[in-house]
Amino acid sequence: MNKQRTILIVDDIPKNIQLVAQNLKPLGYRLLFATSGQKTLEILRENQVDLILLDIMMPVMNGYETCREIRKTEEYRNLPVIFLTAKNEVSDIIEGFDAGGADYIIKPFHSQELIKRVQTHLELKIHRDKLQQRQKQLQELIHILSHDLRNSLSGITMTMDLAELEKKHLDFYSERIREMADNGLSIIDLVRTMLTMEEKPFVLKPTNLSESVHQSLGIVKPQLEAKSITVDIHKDGDYFILAEQTSLINSVLNNIFTNAVKFSESNSILNLTIQREGKHVILKLRDFGIGIPEEIRGNLFDIHKSVSREGTEGEKGTGFGLSLVKKFMDAYGGEIRIRSATESKDDFPRGTEISLHFPKNFQA
Repeated sequence: MNKQRTILIVDDIPKNIQLVAQNLKPLGYRLLFATSGQKTLEILRENQVDLILLDIMMPVMNGYETCREIRKTEEYRNLPVIFLTAKNEVSDIIEGFDAGGADYIIKPFHSQELIKRVQTHLELKIHRDKLQQRQKQLQELIHILSHDLRNSLSGITMTMDLAELEKKHLDFYSERIREMADNGLSIIDLVRTMLTMEEKPFVLKPTNLSESVHQSLGIVKPQLEAKSITVDIHKDGDYFILAEQTSLINSVLNNIFTNAVKFSESNSILNLTIQREGKHVILKLRDFGIGIPEEIRGNLFDIHKSVSREGTEGEKGTGFGLSLVKKFMDAYGGEIRIRSATESKDDFPRGTEISLHFPKNFQA
């Protein structure tokens, strides 16, 4: 279903607004109105606007000044602004474009000219928005490759180091290396799938959560062993959830496990519980590490803002792990919740608890 487009008509003379609205109303647009530059800025802060028709000759703040103010906000840099004015000198038109206008219509206008120009700029905006969304998606995929693929590759490196020290167990380590290499290939396949998500929906299948946890712990085992961290698992059953297995293991479970290890002290413990609550299966991972500072909690799920911190032993990271977790939990129709404290409280010892709420597959 196509989104209804919103047009803001700005003129200090109400009759002029009515005339423009009469021409555009039959096209099914949502129309908003402002009689001053200041009111225009207020409406923009409260509404999603797709195009502005802007008069120039207005008191206090004229159209040129209003357009310049609009362009100061990053969100509105590419918002189409069409000047609709009686000022018809070449110098006026040039000033309009210099102020950030996308087009210029001279009053009195022809009805069909107004309609065609509006339609053209709305179509251009739709295509531009799609390109920006595609760029955002590609950026997210780069984060997946750089972040999640690193887990598999670092696991291979650590396993090869162990194999050199314990050559008598070479067969065991060879199998581990093969598993992690296959895991890396699965991540690449996942990225390919996500590139086509717009054309082909993300396929959710019944997935055994306990088996996925087991596979993920196998991947992060070198990190766990390096810090002598144990995982204490409690579950009230084996549940099938609706998910996509490669992303579940590599972009969800691996990320919460590696984060817990990174921010825990050596020789500590992680508590993992899996239980059913109503229509959901909930996985909770509790560490007793350094916790998440309050000042970065608001950006944990923003893929465009890295919240990278050093681990307890200087471990590095990209800082995008939890934003990827949220992205995939949203795709599963699930939810992620976080509770954390950098200092112990009466009801919550220091550390972090991550809860993943999965839709249960009742047919499995």
